Amino acid sequence: MVTATQDIILEEIHVEGYERVVKCSDPKTGMKAIIAIHDSRLGPALGGTRIYPYEKFDDALFDVLRLSKGMTYKSALTESGLGGGKSVILLDSVKGKTPEMLRSFGRAVEALEGKYICAEDVGCSTEDVKIIREETVNVVGLAHKNSSGNPAPFTAWGVFRGIQATALALFGTESLQGKKVAVQGLGSVGMILTDLLFWHGAKVIATDLDENRCLHAKQKYGIEIVKPDEILFVECDILAPCALGGIINKGSIPKLKCKAVAGATNNQFLDEKTDSKKLAERGILYAPDFVINAGGLINVEFELCKEGYNPIVARNKVDKIFDTLTSIYSIAKQNRITTLQAAISLAEHRLEYGIGKRVENLCFHH
Repeated sequence: MVTATQDIILEEIHVEGYERVVKCSDPKTGMKAIIAIHDSRLGPALGGTRIYPYEKFDDALFDVLRLSKGMTYKSALTESGLGGGKSVILLDSVKGKTPEMLRSFGRAVEALEGKYICAEDVGCSTEDVKIIREETVNVVGLAHKNSSGNPAPFTAWGVFRGIQATALALFGTESLQGKKVAVQGLGSVGMILTDLLFWHGAKVIATDLDENRCLHAKQKYGIEIVKPDEILFVECDILAPCALGGIINKGSIPKLKCKAVAGATNNQFLDEKTDSKKLAERGILYAPDFVINAGGLINVEFELCKEGYNPIVARNKVDKIFDTLTSIYSIAKQNRITTLQAAISLAEHRLEYGIGKRVENLCFHH
């Protein structure tokens, strides 16, 4: 079905297992986007807006479907009272981002009548969501007195606590003193994670496509820097992917020299079912990405509360990622299943029985 509203063309795409997938376009501004709502049984779907120069439409569709499904599980396991959704804007590498394009996307979000709430993500800054907000109220992460602000510190803290839980499972202690951690990607989350690891005595090896970030991290923390194509295969205790997904696959798994994979990247497996089993067969522990990187979602959920955002409450809930991940490791071990299967089973249980379902209306303080 194709509909049009305020010059925005909305085309429904049927995808089995998804509540709604919409192709959005505006010929006047050149905006092309996809909004995917995977599951809203526990609350309205929330997920960031990724702006990326996809080579073709099918690549963008593949990305948004995986990301929105991950948001469903992430929301369920954190009991955020939100559903799983995601959006991607197909960036024209020549024209780039324009305010007009972002406003068009905002009108597309508004046309979904509150069923999807967008936020910043890869390629989408706080300034971008501010422009999107001009056309829709269904936005989080804006700068105002009740805003949750930059989610990166909370995501990084959750990943760090997840790495501690992983160390506990591997070594019987959550201490990272002397443990070797390889960080792939020194962006907003990866750099903060490196800072936390440094101050807790870990030996950090890192990389980034940006040489200036690498130089900065090396000078500040005295860490070892390797080339981007080497980081996955360095010998280490824990590999922490903090860049784009799909890096744990049939080609990379046989060459990994880590004891565990625990990082911020979404969709770390290229093929979840097959790759998660192959990783487990190699005896490498895996921290499911939608569990360990949930800090940003947890942070923003409190922005939507009636009483307004509270960073202390948000921090304390992010801290519980340690407990959630420890439980998942235990469930996987007891039932002789992969940690990914354990996490999905726990999330599906909460979805089926409505555990953590939203009882209060969302409050957009902006």
